[in-house]
Amino acid sequence: MDASGSDAKLFLLIQRHAGVSRRKAQELVLAGEVALNDTIVVDPFLRINPGTAVSLSLRGHPISLQSPELRIYRYHKPKGMLCSHDDPHEGNTVGRILRSEGLIGYSWAGRLDQDSEGLLLVTNDGTLLNHLSHPRYEVTKSYNVWLDRLPHRAELDGMLREMKQGIHDEGDLLRILSGKMAGSPPHIFIQLTEGKKREIKRLFAHFDLAVVRLLRLSIGPVELGDLRPGSLERMSVAQIKSLRQFIQETLPSEPSEQFLQD
Repeated sequence: MDASGSDAKLFLLIQRHAGVSRRKAQELVLAGEVALNDTIVVDPFLRINPGTAVSLSLRGHPISLQSPELRIYRYHKPKGMLCSHDDPHEGNTVGRILRSEGLIGYSWAGRLDQDSEGLLLVTNDGTLLNHLSHPRYEVTKSYNVWLDRLPHRAELDGMLREMKQGIHDEGDLLRILSGKMAGSPPHIFIQLTEGKKREIKRLFAHFDLAVVRLLRLSIGPVELGDLRPGSLERMSVAQIKSLRQFIQETLPSEPSEQFLQD
């Protein structure tokens, strides 16, 4: 528990020690997935006195109340895998893979659709997850996009200009940061900062184009590189240093103290 000995809200303890976002921590408590001293608690804002917190568990798994060692992994999510901890109808989930690797209390930044693939960042630092996932921090993510048909250069350039200006769809403003044709065989390279649900697919659907393959290449300064589908790799010292610098430079208002100081 915190060295300060001060009270803490239950959902913040879940965030900190289970490595999930604040929103997810609140949802887990409200869903009755959290037990304090072997009793289910459904008030995420319940203030916990460190002296009274003997045990804490999430979905039946005990959570250590000691500050965990910070770890960050790159994971290449393959196509067909669901970005979920558990799903009653789908066994092929990221959560199942993490548990099989012994990574209890870990979650990921960079949710991808089931039919999309590419980089996820897996960590047990809930604050870092919040920095990398929340739209207000505008973390740049890059993708390669393959379409069912490739428009002529002039037509594509016009589409990409419209996407940069923003396209309204189902009450959302969808927008990319940049886009261009790349590679051989040719495909589209896209960068965006928010990543609303199925955003890239919705943007191209606006022009009657279907995405047939979507591969995330990077999240902030961290790149997928040559990591093979299904591979989980602990980040190197150099990669973590780059990510620390990125957080310090772009997210100065709410730094993750553990992450920045470790």
